[in-house]
Amino acid sequence: MSGGSDPSELDLSSSVKRVLFQVEDGREWELLVPRTVYPPREDTLLLARALGTLEKKPGLAVEIGCGSGAISIYLASLGWSVEAYDVNPMAVSSTRGNARDTGLSDFISVREGGLGEHGWNLPKETSLLVWNLPYLDPLEGGEKLEPIEDASMLDIVGGWSDVLLENILESDISDDCLVVLLHRTDPPSQSRSDSWLMAGWARRTLRTLRIGEERLEVIGYWKPAGGIGPLVIEECDSTMDEARRMDESQWSRVLSLNQGAGRGRRGSKWETIDGAFACTWSIPFADSNLIKPGLLQTSIGTAISAAIGCECKWPNDLITESGVKLGGILIESSTSESILRVGVGVNRDSAAIEEIMVAGWLEFLPEMELMDIFALVDASIASLLESKEDIPGVSESDIVGLSWKGLANSLSKGTRISLGGTLPRIVGMDNSGRLEIEESGNFSIIDEVGRLEWEFY
Repeated sequence: MSGGSDPSELDLSSSVKRVLFQVEDGREWELLVPRTVYPPREDTLLLARALGTLEKKPGLAVEIGCGSGAISIYLASLGWSVEAYDVNPMAVSSTRGNARDTGLSDFISVREGGLGEHGWNLPKETSLLVWNLPYLDPLEGGEKLEPIEDASMLDIVGGWSDVLLENILESDISDDCLVVLLHRTDPPSQSRSDSWLMAGWARRTLRTLRIGEERLEVIGYWKPAGGIGPLVIEECDSTMDEARRMDESQWSRVLSLNQGAGRGRRGSKWETIDGAFACTWSIPFADSNLIKPGLLQTSIGTAISAAIGCECKWPNDLITESGVKLGGILIESSTSESILRVGVGVNRDSAAIEEIMVAGWLEFLPEMELMDIFALVDASIASLLESKEDIPGVSESDIVGLSWKGLANSLSKGTRISLGGTLPRIVGMDNSGRLEIEESGNFSIIDEVGRLEWEFY
């Protein structure tokens, strides 16, 4: 923690402005903000709005970079006990004074210091971590920003987000801890969210805001299944069959190190190569009952392909840009069950099977081993489908948008389809995951994979 003057003794009378911080739920406070402290702005309000959507039971919340104390005060008003940190002693003093003036000082502890400083660690009891991340690009040539309120917006090379993730991975905080960060996602800042997905953390966008040419995004991160890992078995015929034995009331996963008789679409055999990834997720209907199976497999394929860096061929194949297959997704469910099973198979290595070339994940992620791929795929699926009491779910319209975005990305690279000797255009996707095509001004819906032939360039 930093030393220096006691923030409570600092003189705030010079260049202090009064700022009204008002949230749509009716809560509002007049805050005193010194010139060198970051004041509540549009991004602060965006973060507060996102936090207001959470239904997580209040416990210990930690805010990094508390500034004027607006977010800490809002959290305290919602019932949270807050530990607030800032490296700026004037911000510490401002937060303490504003917490006192709003009558919430008994619920807010403020300390000077923060991430990256020697001896700083997250409290073990932390159940919510909040940070309005600095998102201005690092300066070059020793330039400096003034005043400190602008310096608080300055990111570092590699991103503060990755530094935070590393700190969390080395800490012993609860597996149920929810992390809520405000990123600049367009143009991308140094602090990107992909590192969290690679580390096995699910992510879900809570709120977005476009300010001029910048898009700000509040993203919630959590450990899938509350940090509980998969059931790993040495070998089996099919992880789909093994998943039938799992508790239907819980989100669970079965990962096999050796699968002998995996299934593909319409009962076909999925040839599993040594070292390949084969896993099935058992997902209660409560987590997916509003999304149709056809759309599910396409959206899952899109999410996984984006994480790996490959392409997704409608409706459920993972492929290279040239159309070589490296994996696939299979959905199984029935009216007699309350569970949805999602099977995912991904080859590790490129190989020839019955004179047909297949690709592997090492072509895209050469440093990743089996459990690394599990963490990545698990986080991708949980981001879409895991039902969490404390964080809003993903809407069907968002799922359709994600699926179409992934397919459109592949089409933009020269992929085209042929149908009965004609060359129609794919123009959209409906909420069942079916393709909308156009040919000579006539529009139709396609849901039969076998009718289409794909060409890749």
